[in-house]
Amino acid sequence: MYSCTFVKYLWKDKDKKRKFKTLEKNISLPFPPTIGLEVGDGEWFSGKIERIVWDIADEKFIIKVLDITPKDGVSAELLLDVALKQGWNTQDLHLQ
Repeated sequence: MYSCTFVKYLWKDKDKKRKFKTLEKNISLPFPPTIGLEVGDGEWFSGKIERIVWDIADEKFIIKVLDITPKDGVSAELLLDVALKQGWNTQDLHLQ
């Protein structure tokens, strides 16, 4: 199994000028991740993989996926609430 930390940025505005939260999800994959892959686990969904880095010290892949940006009528706070309910964690809260 390949230990992976998926990372997604949640922006405060649609112009991506102010980062609101960094979302993370730790999972193990039975194969190495690849650019363009999307991973799902029940209600949680990664989004498309954009970048992959092997972290030598922690012996895991750090996987950057597509960001979340607010749209008209949908705030960053609402998007955060939905993301947490779907299984994402925030670095700030150290949820596991």
